[in-house]
Amino acid sequence: MRYFNNYPVKLVSLYLIHENCWSKYYLEDDMVNILNLIPYEEKNLLRVFLVSTEKSYKQIAKLKFEGRIRDIFNVYRYYNKILVDLARDYENSIFSIITGNNGIVLNTAKYNGGEKWNFLMYEHKINKTLKELDEVAEIENVNVSDFIPISTTLSDHELKALSLAYEHGYFDYPRRIRSDELAKMLGIKQSTLIYHLRNAERKVIGSFLKKNRSFED
Repeated sequence: MRYFNNYPVKLVSLYLIHENCWSKYYLEDDMVNILNLIPYEEKNLLRVFLVSTEKSYKQIAKLKFEGRIRDIFNVYRYYNKILVDLARDYENSIFSIITGNNGIVLNTAKYNGGEKWNFLMYEHKINKTLKELDEVAEIENVNVSDFIPISTTLSDHELKALSLAYEHGYFDYPRRIRSDELAKMLGIKQSTLIYHLRNAERKVIGSFLKKNRSFED
């Protein structure tokens, strides 16, 4: 078997102030989380799907009125959150620079006039990417670390155990149901239930920490 060790992949985390983006003028503490970014290069358009609080959305709508945001296609309230579908210029976007260097964006968010990005990139491309980013943004923090994939796919047994435990208050304080009672409902041993729950918890928590890794001060 051939091993490909020449191009290690790194996890890059950074916080920056983007001069040509609406995020520079979004000064709220409430974090705006980006769900997805879809480029339309031929139209010089980057479609942004985000989740915000109502307070955050009022600020975003104000930025659209001021011409900081190219367009807002749709706004939808989901419980206490607002889902927004908006557009900005694709050219000189942080997304265009990262993906233009074969990077894979994991997640990004806006707050306090800045942006945080987590993305995967071949190690030999990082310096070039940072140099290009520095031409359009003020980079305040960069952290490069080894990328360690974490399995987040739950097995059928893990998903069933986790769902049932959550629905019946196993994670409440105080607990509304005991592990032996859950095991009986699933028709399995108590030790087997705990095994599935621990595996599920490890995967879910690991995925959450990976996606929401903190930035150095």
